[in-house]
Amino acid sequence: MTTSAPEQSETFAQRGYIILRGMLSAAEVEHARSICAEKLTRQGVREMMTSDFLASEFMAGIGLRDRVVAAVGHLVGGPVVLYPNCTARMNVYVPWHVDSTFVGADTEHVWEPGFVHVQAGLYLQDNDPIGGGGIDVISGSHLMSFDGHGRIRAEFDNAARILSGSHLRETVDTKAGDIVLWHARLLHASTPVQQESEREKFGIFFSYGRDDLRDNHRFMSQISVDSVRTMNGVSRTIPRLAEIAGFRYPGDFPDAFVREAEHAGVRVVTL
Repeated sequence: MTTSAPEQSETFAQRGYIILRGMLSAAEVEHARSICAEKLTRQGVREMMTSDFLASEFMAGIGLRDRVVAAVGHLVGGPVVLYPNCTARMNVYVPWHVDSTFVGADTEHVWEPGFVHVQAGLYLQDNDPIGGGGIDVISGSHLMSFDGHGRIRAEFDNAARILSGSHLRETVDTKAGDIVLWHARLLHASTPVQQESEREKFGIFFSYGRDDLRDNHRFMSQISVDSVRTMNGVSRTIPRLAEIAGFRYPGDFPDAFVREAEHAGVRVVTL
Protein backbone atom coordinates (compact mmCIF):
# COMPACT_ATOMS: atom_id res chain seq x y z
CA MET A 1 0.00 0.00 0.00
CA THR A 2 1.32 3.44 -0.99
CA THR A 3 1.18 6.08 1.73
CA SER A 4 0.26 9.67 0.93
CA ALA A 5 2.72 12.55 1.10
CA PRO A 6 1.15 13.97 4.30
CA GLU A 7 1.35 10.53 5.94
CA GLN A 8 5.00 10.20 4.91
CA SER A 9 5.80 13.64 6.28
CA GLU A 10 4.08 12.88 9.59
CA THR A 11 5.90 9.57 9.96
CA PHE A 12 9.23 11.20 9.12
CA ALA A 13 8.62 13.96 11.65
CA GLN A 14 7.73 11.52 14.44
CA ARG A 15 9.94 8.50 13.78
CA GLY A 16 12.75 10.06 11.75
CA TYR A 17 12.50 7.82 8.71
CA ILE A 18 10.22 6.47 5.99
CA ILE A 19 10.48 3.60 3.50
CA LEU A 20 9.89 3.90 -0.25
CA ARG A 21 8.89 0.42 -1.29
CA GLY A 22 9.94 -1.23 -4.54
CA MET A 23 12.07 1.56 -5.95
CA LEU A 24 13.96 -1.03 -7.99
CA SER A 25 12.38 -4.01 -9.69
CA ALA A 26 13.86 -7.47 -9.12
CA ALA A 27 15.68 -7.23 -12.45
CA GLU A 28 17.04 -3.78 -11.57
CA VAL A 29 18.23 -5.05 -8.19
CA GLU A 30 20.27 -7.75 -9.90
CA HIS A 31 21.63 -5.23 -12.39
CA ALA A 32 22.69 -2.91 -9.57
CA ARG A 33 24.27 -5.82 -7.72
CA SER A 34 26.30 -6.75 -10.79
CA ILE A 35 27.61 -3.18 -11.11
CA CYS A 36 28.54 -3.08 -7.42
CA ALA A 37 30.22 -6.47 -7.61
CA GLU A 38 32.26 -5.46 -10.64
CA LYS A 39 33.46 -2.20 -9.10
CA LEU A 40 33.99 -3.36 -5.54
CA THR A 41 35.10 -6.99 -5.59
CA ARG A 42 37.44 -6.39 -8.51
CA GLN A 43 39.12 -3.43 -6.85
CA GLY A 44 39.20 -5.04 -3.41
CA VAL A 45 37.57 -2.05 -1.73
CA ARG A 46 34.29 -1.72 0.13
CA GLU A 47 33.26 1.79 -0.88
CA MET A 48 32.84 3.03 -4.44
CA MET A 49 34.47 6.30 -5.43
CA THR A 50 31.82 8.85 -6.33
CA SER A 51 33.32 9.37 -9.80
CA ASP A 52 32.90 5.63 -10.49
CA PHE A 53 29.35 5.76 -9.14
CA LEU A 54 28.39 8.72 -11.33
CA ALA A 55 29.97 7.07 -14.37
CA SER A 56 27.14 4.51 -14.27
CA GLU A 57 24.11 6.22 -15.79
CA PHE A 58 21.86 3.60 -14.20
CA MET A 59 23.26 3.99 -10.67
CA ALA A 60 23.49 7.77 -10.75
CA GLY A 61 19.94 8.04 -12.05
CA ILE A 62 18.35 6.20 -9.11
CA GLY A 63 18.57 9.22 -6.83
CA LEU A 64 16.91 11.40 -9.47
CA ARG A 65 13.85 9.22 -10.08
CA ASP A 66 10.56 11.06 -9.89
CA ARG A 67 9.21 9.16 -6.88
CA VAL A 68 12.37 9.71 -4.86
CA VAL A 69 12.61 13.43 -5.67
CA ALA A 70 8.89 13.94 -4.96
CA ALA A 71 9.14 12.19 -1.58
CA VAL A 72 12.25 14.13 -0.55
CA GLY A 73 10.60 17.37 -1.67
CA HIS A 74 7.68 16.75 0.67
CA LEU A 75 10.04 15.92 3.54
CA VAL A 76 12.24 19.00 3.16
CA GLY A 77 9.29 21.24 2.37
CA GLY A 78 10.76 22.89 -0.71
CA PRO A 79 13.01 22.52 -3.73
CA VAL A 80 15.41 19.59 -3.50
CA VAL A 81 19.19 19.69 -3.70
CA LEU A 82 21.34 16.62 -4.20
CA TYR A 83 24.84 16.56 -2.76
CA PRO A 84 27.56 14.60 -4.58
CA ASN A 85 27.84 12.44 -1.46
CA CYS A 86 26.71 9.32 -3.32
CA THR A 87 28.34 5.91 -3.26
CA ALA A 88 27.79 2.17 -3.00
CA ARG A 89 29.23 -0.03 -0.24
CA MET A 90 29.85 -3.74 0.12
CA ASN A 91 29.74 -5.64 3.42
CA VAL A 92 30.16 -2.46 5.48
CA TYR A 93 28.82 -2.66 9.03
CA VAL A 94 28.81 0.54 11.08
CA PRO A 95 27.98 0.77 14.82
CA TRP A 96 25.49 3.23 16.30
CA HIS A 97 26.19 6.76 15.14
CA VAL A 98 25.01 10.01 13.67
CA ASP A 99 27.16 11.04 10.71
CA SER A 100 30.01 13.28 11.85
CA THR A 101 28.79 16.16 9.67
CA PHE A 102 25.84 16.66 12.03
CA VAL A 103 27.35 16.37 15.52
CA GLY A 104 29.78 18.38 17.63
CA ALA A 105 30.25 21.84 19.04
CA ASP A 106 30.49 23.51 15.62
CA THR A 107 27.24 22.08 14.26
CA GLU A 108 24.62 23.77 16.42
CA HIS A 109 22.72 24.74 13.28
CA VAL A 110 21.47 21.15 12.85
CA TRP A 111 19.22 21.80 15.87
CA GLU A 112 17.69 24.97 14.45
CA PRO A 113 13.91 24.53 14.07
CA GLY A 114 13.92 24.71 10.29
CA PHE A 115 16.90 22.42 9.66
CA VAL A 116 16.30 19.28 7.62
CA HIS A 117 18.63 16.97 5.76
CA VAL A 118 17.68 13.59 4.30
CA GLN A 119 20.00 10.63 4.01
CA ALA A 120 18.98 7.82 1.66
CA GLY A 121 19.95 4.15 1.68
CA LEU A 122 18.81 1.72 -1.00
CA TYR A 123 19.50 -1.90 -0.05
CA LEU A 124 20.04 -4.64 -2.61
CA GLN A 125 18.97 -7.53 -0.35
CA ASP A 126 16.25 -8.14 2.22
CA ASN A 127 16.94 -7.04 5.78
CA ASP A 128 16.26 -9.31 8.74
CA PRO A 129 17.42 -9.56 12.37
CA ILE A 130 19.53 -12.67 11.68
CA GLY A 131 21.25 -12.05 8.37
CA GLY A 132 21.31 -8.26 8.33
CA GLY A 133 21.25 -6.42 5.03
CA GLY A 134 19.92 -2.98 6.03
CA ILE A 135 19.81 -0.65 9.01
CA ASP A 136 18.58 -0.48 12.59
CA VAL A 137 17.38 2.86 13.97
CA ILE A 138 16.44 4.44 17.27
CA SER A 139 12.98 5.67 16.37
CA GLY A 140 12.51 9.36 17.16
CA SER A 141 16.13 9.92 18.13
CA HIS A 142 16.39 12.82 15.67
CA LEU A 143 14.33 14.73 18.25
CA MET A 144 16.74 13.94 21.10
CA SER A 145 19.60 16.30 21.96
CA PHE A 146 22.29 15.00 24.28
CA ASP A 147 22.64 18.34 26.09
CA GLY A 148 19.23 19.80 25.29
CA HIS A 149 20.66 22.17 22.68
CA GLY A 150 22.78 20.04 20.35
CA ARG A 151 25.96 21.89 21.27
CA ILE A 152 28.17 19.04 22.45
CA ARG A 153 29.55 15.99 20.72
CA ALA A 154 27.40 13.04 21.65
CA GLU A 155 28.85 9.93 23.30
CA PHE A 156 27.19 7.35 21.10
CA ASP A 157 28.53 4.33 22.99
CA ASN A 158 26.46 5.36 25.99
CA ALA A 159 23.45 6.17 23.82
CA ALA A 160 23.65 2.82 22.09
CA ARG A 161 23.96 0.93 25.38
CA ILE A 162 20.87 2.63 26.78
CA LEU A 163 18.67 2.99 23.71
CA SER A 164 19.56 -0.09 21.67
CA GLY A 165 17.94 -2.28 24.31
CA SER A 166 14.81 -0.17 24.49
CA HIS A 167 11.53 -0.38 22.62
CA LEU A 168 12.74 2.50 20.43
CA ARG A 169 15.23 0.27 18.59
CA GLU A 170 13.87 -0.96 15.27
CA THR A 171 15.29 -3.22 12.59
CA VAL A 172 13.93 -1.47 9.52
CA ASP A 173 11.85 -3.90 7.50
CA THR A 174 13.24 -3.43 4.00
CA LYS A 175 13.18 -5.73 1.00
CA ALA A 176 15.67 -5.68 -1.86
CA GLY A 177 15.02 -2.54 -3.88
CA ASP A 178 13.46 -0.49 -1.05
CA ILE A 179 14.83 2.93 -0.09
CA VAL A 180 15.03 4.24 3.47
CA LEU A 181 14.95 8.02 3.84
CA TRP A 182 16.09 9.16 7.29
CA HIS A 183 16.68 12.46 9.06
CA ALA A 184 20.35 13.40 9.40
CA ARG A 185 20.10 13.44 13.21
CA LEU A 186 18.63 9.94 13.47
CA LEU A 187 20.75 7.51 15.47
CA HIS A 188 21.30 4.46 13.26
CA ALA A 189 23.53 1.44 12.71
CA SER A 190 24.00 -1.37 10.25
CA THR A 191 21.77 -4.30 11.16
CA PRO A 192 24.22 -6.75 12.79
CA VAL A 193 24.81 -10.15 11.24
CA GLN A 194 24.21 -13.15 13.47
CA GLN A 195 24.46 -15.69 10.68
CA GLU A 196 26.85 -15.19 7.77
CA SER A 197 25.67 -15.44 4.18
CA GLU A 198 27.73 -16.30 1.12
CA ARG A 199 26.01 -13.50 -0.79
CA GLU A 200 27.61 -10.06 -0.62
CA LYS A 201 25.57 -7.26 0.96
CA PHE A 202 25.31 -4.00 -0.98
CA GLY A 203 23.89 -0.57 -0.15
CA ILE A 204 23.56 2.54 -2.32
CA PHE A 205 23.59 5.94 -0.59
CA PHE A 206 22.60 9.53 -1.41
CA SER A 207 22.33 12.83 0.51
CA TYR A 208 19.61 15.44 0.00
CA GLY A 209 18.75 18.81 1.44
CA ARG A 210 16.50 21.81 0.99
CA ASP A 211 17.62 24.50 -1.44
CA ASP A 212 19.19 26.74 1.21
CA LEU A 213 22.55 28.33 0.36
CA ARG A 214 23.75 28.54 3.96
CA ASP A 215 22.97 24.93 4.88
CA ASN A 216 24.19 23.68 1.51
CA HIS A 217 27.54 25.42 1.97
CA ARG A 218 27.84 24.19 5.57
CA PHE A 219 27.37 20.58 4.51
CA MET A 220 29.87 20.73 1.65
CA SER A 221 32.38 22.65 3.77
CA GLN A 222 32.17 19.94 6.44
CA ILE A 223 32.77 17.29 3.76
CA SER A 224 35.97 19.16 2.90
CA VAL A 225 37.02 19.32 6.56
CA ASP A 226 36.28 15.61 7.06
CA SER A 227 38.36 14.68 4.02
CA VAL A 228 41.49 15.01 6.18
CA ARG A 229 41.49 13.12 9.47
CA THR A 230 44.16 12.99 12.15
CA MET A 231 44.60 9.96 14.41
CA ASN A 232 47.47 9.50 16.85
CA GLY A 233 49.18 12.56 15.41
CA VAL A 234 49.09 11.26 11.84
CA SER A 235 46.96 12.99 9.21
CA ARG A 236 45.60 11.16 6.21
CA THR A 237 43.30 11.97 3.32
CA ILE A 238 39.98 10.18 2.85
CA PRO A 239 40.03 9.71 -0.96
CA ARG A 240 36.27 9.74 -1.64
CA LEU A 241 35.59 12.79 0.52
CA ALA A 242 38.57 14.64 -0.97
CA GLU A 243 37.21 13.86 -4.43
CA ILE A 244 33.76 15.19 -3.49
CA ALA A 245 35.26 18.38 -2.06
CA GLY A 246 37.06 18.94 -5.36
CA PHE A 247 34.01 18.46 -7.59
CA ARG A 248 32.57 21.44 -9.45
CA TYR A 249 29.15 21.33 -11.05
CA PRO A 250 28.41 20.85 -13.89
CA GLY A 251 31.89 20.53 -15.38
CA ASP A 252 33.03 17.50 -13.36
CA PHE A 253 29.82 15.52 -13.88
CA PRO A 254 28.77 13.28 -16.78
CA ASP A 255 26.60 15.06 -19.34
CA ALA A 256 23.82 12.46 -18.98
CA PHE A 257 23.67 13.07 -15.22
CA VAL A 258 23.52 16.85 -15.68
CA ARG A 259 20.64 16.51 -18.15
CA GLU A 260 18.76 14.15 -15.83
CA ALA A 261 19.22 16.44 -12.82
CA GLU A 262 17.92 19.40 -14.82
CA HIS A 263 14.93 17.36 -15.99
CA ALA A 264 14.19 16.34 -12.38
CA GLY A 265 14.41 19.96 -11.19
CA VAL A 266 17.17 19.08 -8.74
CA ARG A 267 20.07 21.41 -8.04
CA VAL A 268 23.38 19.63 -7.50
CA VAL A 269 25.53 21.35 -4.86
CA THR A 270 29.31 21.61 -4.95
CA LEU A 271 31.73 24.03 -3.35
